[in-house]
Amino acid sequence: MSELTWWFSPHPAWEPGENWPADVPVVRFESNEEVVLIDPFLPPGDDFDPHGKPVRVLLTQPAHYRGTDDFVERYRASVWVPPRAEWRRRHNPGTADQLPPGVEAIELDGEPQQVLFFIAEHGTLVSGDVLSGTGGALHVFVDEAEREPLLASLDALCDLPIERVIIPHGELIDENGAARIRTAVADARA
Repeated sequence: MSELTWWFSPHPAWEPGENWPADVPVVRFESNEEVVLIDPFLPPGDDFDPHGKPVRVLLTQPAHYRGTDDFVERYRASVWVPPRAEWRRRHNPGTADQLPPGVEAIELDGEPQQVLFFIAEHGTLVSGDVLSGTGGALHVFVDEAEREPLLASLDALCDLPIERVIIPHGELIDENGAARIRTAVADARA
């Protein structure tokens, strides 16, 4: 049995007037063997405790390197990165090739820079910037991706039993996650 929790940390690049909250989520997936963090920053009180377990960092995309150095330096964390991502601002920090048990990386057609993580036991999808939300609505952020292949990939993943969607910028979706993604894809196509 594993535990899935999250905390919110201030994003250092946030400025007043941004259309996303100043605090961003950090996902913690803990099993009996290890602690897995997705797109991490240290918690606000700097009270992270891995309970003596190995720490693994998973990144949805290069731009979410965030506070990874803190976990590598303090806890000797290993780092898993999206396999097709290009590292433009720093050397590829990946030190692990395998994902932890219970976490699936979903590569997106048309968007090689990002992956989504699906944690089936908890019905949870963790997204990088490809999904965001404002005003209670979920949006697809196409950016530099190939629009139609990306939208088709997102639509196809809605066949998974996704209940919760944790997005980096916006409100957490706590129920009907697959349906909410499908609506966001339809809105992006409209």
